[in-house]
Amino acid sequence: MLDTRTDEPRATTDQRGFAVAVTLGGQLAPDVAAYARAAVRAAVGHPRVPILRADVRVVRYADPQLARPVASYATVNVNGTRVRVHTAARTEYEGLDELRSALRSALDRLEQDRRADTTERSTTTGLPAAPRIRVPGVVSGECTVDEAIAVLDLLDRDFELFRDEETGEDTLVHRGGPTGYRLIQAHRHPWETCPSTALSIARDPAPRLSVEVAAIRLARSERPFVFFTDLATGRGTVLYVRRDGDYGMVTLA
Repeated sequence: MLDTRTDEPRATTDQRGFAVAVTLGGQLAPDVAAYARAAVRAAVGHPRVPILRADVRVVRYADPQLARPVASYATVNVNGTRVRVHTAARTEYEGLDELRSALRSALDRLEQDRRADTTERSTTTGLPAAPRIRVPGVVSGECTVDEAIAVLDLLDRDFELFRDEETGEDTLVHRGGPTGYRLIQAHRHPWETCPSTALSIARDPAPRLSVEVAAIRLARSERPFVFFTDLATGRGTVLYVRRDGDYGMVTLA
């Protein structure tokens, strides 16, 4: 159970021109906020594109059964594209060190995607004419199914894309099914230790699709997202409908 003490987020801006807001929950060391800001700024370095904002949340859960009770989350707005990473660790410092490394990897992946020729995807024949696909977001980090569901609830998201620590599979958990949570794997792989949270599991693995075909499926579907294995990268990917009507894409680094 989470300690009820929560610090309000406070943003600071340095000479690199972007704010870093930090939110703390639970019993944490007094210098964690400063350590979190330093970790994010070290991961960002000197970007070639504007960083609009960074948000960090560090939470220590009071449950003594948790081997890694400290969860750290970071969301960095890179010129309108949100890069999200999260970690679970034994201590706040260990978690933030891992967060810095994961964020650096995710930002490197985003930079590689930006350099790639994205015009070919957006102009491919058969792509729905009205929506456009925004520059992909990148998620990095490995966690358990139970930890992914905790993130889903804590951040009030519709879905959470992650690499399952137990199976090594790219996995999506989303709201749905008789228990309120439904899980889809990129490739079907059983667990040796089942998740403690009750959930329903899709019988079939995620389909292998190109981004263009996934966009067509999303346009023809009433669902707000499509989870698939990208033929180009082999990684689990989510294409979803943004609030502005365009399509957003999130993929695993």
